[in-house]
Amino acid sequence: MRAVDPVGRALWTLDVQGTRGLFLDHRGRAYCRFEGRFDISGLPLGPFPLLSLPALLLERVPGEPAAPPRQSGREVVFEDAARRRWTATLQGGQVASWTVWEGEEPAYWWVRREGWAILSDRRQGAQVRWRLVVAEPLAEPPAPLAPPQGFRPGDCRPAH
Repeated sequence: MRAVDPVGRALWTLDVQGTRGLFLDHRGRAYCRFEGRFDISGLPLGPFPLLSLPALLLERVPGEPAAPPRQSGREVVFEDAARRRWTATLQGGQVASWTVWEGEEPAYWWVRREGWAILSDRRQGAQVRWRLVVAEPLAEPPAPLAPPQGFRPGDCRPAH
């Protein structure tokens, strides 16, 4: 996964294979390797563990219901293991939007709009958007990422 700024300059890159990974901070010219749990402070991905990232990127609800969800028409409601309430709206059998609530306030939300997926974190006032440009089967798994020449070991926190 690679994040770029609005003019296409690389901000950070994340490569995960199994439980191991590599994070590149392009602005700080640093990298870190990790195994198991990975948490990058300062990246607006909400309260989602790294293992939920594929679901998030593929426009699925990244939360896991602690009990069977309730559905009423196009709306699905469930509570996760952290006792957060999730609501999702379905359209044509696909997830069109979802919200994670903290009490009565929406804390995080995702929506598909005009070809973009948009994730908002109201607590940080941050928004991330992406879209699928091309999808095709891979002939083989991608080669593992390596730190570029001139990058130094770092502490996994992106430069601000």
